[in-house]
Amino acid sequence: MSRSTVCAAALLGLGLSPLAAAPASAASVLLISIDALSPDYVTKADALGLKVPNLRRFLTEGSYAQGVRGVVPTITCPSHATLVTGVTPSKHGIYGNDPLKTDGYSAALCTFAGDVKADALYDAAARAGIESGSVGWLNTAGATTVKYNLPHVEPYQSEITVKYQEAMATPPGLLTELEGKLGSYHQDGTEAGSEIRTRFAAEIMRRYKPGFMMFHIIAVDHAAHAHGPWSEEAKKAVEHEDAMIGQIIQAALANDPDTIIAVTSDHGQAPITRALNLRIALVEAGLIELEPLVPGRAVKVKDAKAQVITGASAAIRLKDPSDAVTRAKVSQLLHALGADPQNGIDRIVEGAEVERLGGYAGASFVVGMKPGTVVGGAYFGEKLVDLPAVAGTHGYLPDQPTMNASFFVRGKGIKPGHNLGVVEMTRIAPTLAQALGVKLQDADQPPLPIFSR
Repeated sequence: MSRSTVCAAALLGLGLSPLAAAPASAASVLLISIDALSPDYVTKADALGLKVPNLRRFLTEGSYAQGVRGVVPTITCPSHATLVTGVTPSKHGIYGNDPLKTDGYSAALCTFAGDVKADALYDAAARAGIESGSVGWLNTAGATTVKYNLPHVEPYQSEITVKYQEAMATPPGLLTELEGKLGSYHQDGTEAGSEIRTRFAAEIMRRYKPGFMMFHIIAVDHAAHAHGPWSEEAKKAVEHEDAMIGQIIQAALANDPDTIIAVTSDHGQAPITRALNLRIALVEAGLIELEPLVPGRAVKVKDAKAQVITGASAAIRLKDPSDAVTRAKVSQLLHALGADPQNGIDRIVEGAEVERLGGYAGASFVVGMKPGTVVGGAYFGEKLVDLPAVAGTHGYLPDQPTMNASFFVRGKGIKPGHNLGVVEMTRIAPTLAQALGVKLQDADQPPLPIFSR
């Protein structure tokens, strides 16, 4: 069955007329995520001295967002789940980057498809008879609706991880077969790792021609964390990733010249220089009790009436959410800290407003920090400390402009040179569903106005 016939049949099955569908409903869709790509790297490339010809083409040949307001928290795994489901973490179920960390295990970063509790683009594509492919996309391991899949598995820096990737790849034997031609899939977060992912993704696209393809590369995030956003290292990584997506776009257009190509990111990054250790304040207030300190041994918590989940923003969970006395004590402490501008606190979120953020399940408070300061994890010492060097991070509340993610799209029927302004991340998946001619079951936001007719 042809791609256009499949789409028409899918639309009729939904009770829709193919004539009412988006103009690109018969085209394939390529979804690229460049982790931590701020839109300014592209929209202000000339001012930054960046050479990114593949990304710059989207500004004249397609539609683009001035910025994408992300979800809470503005970190990798929850954001990528939103990019393919169109819903917030409170609905898709991916709240953080490491679901096993609290159980004392090493990272299981964004691995399993079963953790995503909402309908995803690849699920909708499968219902419409459209085959999907994926290289490096998060939370796809075990996804029966992704036919050609090399899922993201952590820790990707370890050679042993390749054995897990070989076992998780679908169809069975896919990665082993590809390695026979392309070499080892062992990679890290550097530009060399992006080159490996690019080779394998291009090969899958050439061989199997999936109608919906997902591709994720991480060198920009890696460089910006280590050296800070806008550093020479980060800008070099942006230029490198531009070359990589050029190869992927070429492979997509060779399969289908009408392909809709979307380049996204999960978040931006902000430079950081200081850390506020909230746990120290809770220890001093008697809300966290420590075991006696033993030299050379990690700090052990004896009891905690309030727990701090650290990051660029912090969530605070109460041991007993119904304990009004503890809640009031924590609120008073946080607002006292927030009253001192030196602490770098932007605002304290509590009560029903926490739930409206759509992330941080079970939190009673969220501490939104100002860019430049993060929440540290120390239990004793100085509350406010300078970091040894400038670094980069994300995780601030999404109304901070430095957290803006990217969305660039071009292809058949897309409005050229169209600036969408600042858009919500939850609208990207419905937009791509419209391009594919499919319907997401859980997304409730309208698609973005990117089509010419």
